[in-house]
Amino acid sequence: MKSNTSITLIFLTALFSSGTLGAESPELLSSFRGIANQFVYEAGKRTIPIKLDIPVNHWAVNCARDRAIIWGQDLSQARIGAPPVTKVYIIDLKRGKPINHYTGTRGPYEAAFSRDQKMAIVGDDVVDLATGKLVNVIDDMKLDVETCPFFPGKQSN
Repeated sequence: MKSNTSITLIFLTALFSSGTLGAESPELLSSFRGIANQFVYEAGKRTIPIKLDIPVNHWAVNCARDRAIIWGQDLSQARIGAPPVTKVYIIDLKRGKPINHYTGTRGPYEAAFSRDQKMAIVGDDVVDLATGKLVNVIDDMKLDVETCPFFPGKQSN
């Protein structure tokens, strides 16, 4: 009788834990960092590299750890006497790929996410996090910025 109970408990433990072992939860996404032309992070025991066509200089990750804003100078558009061109990527961290990108010649110097997780402020621009498209400038809107405890790699230094 004890062996049947033990086998049943082992089976039930395996059944219920197997559904969560491979699931990616915000707690498992960690160690966000830029390495040359890649944005890299850990998802459980896997390392997820996202290759980009810019050197990754700066980034910000939202509190839910499902979106990142990444930017760096677009060297392919560098022209003598012209201002530097920055490329900004909006990244879906659950899928490990860019949603969209855009370019600009001013900044950005920082990025922040709205409390409702629908928009991001990137420099002076407001970006829709679902589409990655520019929707406005911050002067024309007011957004409540999210707050959460700091975690390693939340923002570049």
